Amino acid sequence: MDPVKNFSILLADDDHSALEELARIVESLGIKDIIQSDSANNAWSMLRLRELGCLISAWDMQEMSGLALLRIVRSSDKNFNLPFFLTHSAFTEGMVVMAGQEGVTGLVVKPFDANTIKRKMQSLKSVVIEPEQVEAEESLQAALKLIEDGNYSTALGILNNLTKQEENAEYYYNVGYVQTAQGNYGEAIKAFRKATALDRLYAKAFEGMGRAYQKIGKADQAEKYMIRAADIYMSKENVDDAEEVLEEIKQLNPNTVNIYNSLGVLYRKKGDFKKALYNYKKAIVIHPERARIHYNIGRLYIEMKDPETAKPYFAEALKLEPDFVDAKEVLEAIDLGTF
Repeated sequence: MDPVKNFSILLADDDHSALEELARIVESLGIKDIIQSDSANNAWSMLRLRELGCLISAWDMQEMSGLALLRIVRSSDKNFNLPFFLTHSAFTEGMVVMAGQEGVTGLVVKPFDANTIKRKMQSLKSVVIEPEQVEAEESLQAALKLIEDGNYSTALGILNNLTKQEENAEYYYNVGYVQTAQGNYGEAIKAFRKATALDRLYAKAFEGMGRAYQKIGKADQAEKYMIRAADIYMSKENVDDAEEVLEEIKQLNPNTVNIYNSLGVLYRKKGDFKKALYNYKKAIVIHPERARIHYNIGRLYIEMKDPETAKPYFAEALKLEPDFVDAKEVLEAIDLGTF
């Protein structure tokens, strides 16, 4: 029996006709366990409830895009290696690059072609774990256990051997972690830098590099890489990790450019409007000339159902930046009573 027929597949698209068309094609391949979702948020909820063999998501959806869903899936311990395909009517070069950076399995062009979908599904069966890969994974797990036990020297030997076999960001990250624990900050920075060169979205490696620079007294470099880590966490909706890093940056330098604005954005996403407002207003004290911060406070008051208090902030944003279209449109909407 064809093993591709024995797994569950999740399809996500807010275009119902496209979703139904894709479901018909997948079903024609003999796949019976097909779950349909009309939004990325619902798809993510379903992923957390059950095991799946594959996810095919539209790129463009309201509320959350397929690319944002991909980021969340790849940052999940449970689903980080789930086969994930994105669909769109016309992929640009930039879209292809972004999807590749986020770890997409493949791209499917709309309108759907049955033979293309069939090839994509059949390609999943060809993924074979080679004995060398199994051995490398076992070695990595052994090294991680040694790190957990504080046996850094033996762990470092295993990790260095793994890096000789394969250029792998995770290997270099763990080398950096061990070197940091041993106080070898220069070597740690080299390893973290190698990890980030192999994976430009490896937030933990940027975070580790920032902390290593902090240990050798290079505050500017520490801040730079910690902010990079926080930005990646935010882009992947990992708000708890982002919060931890941003708070650490704030301890390093309370006047860091835009740190309070970033915290405001973070707490707004978490729904903590009181903390969001506190941080936005701290940001204005440090950077009163930043139109975007005034605009963000206005948007926050809109979310708090207080458009009248929001108005002066949008007006100030427009005063500081006369071409600020979004601020102008929101002000007009408030005056028209549509908020």
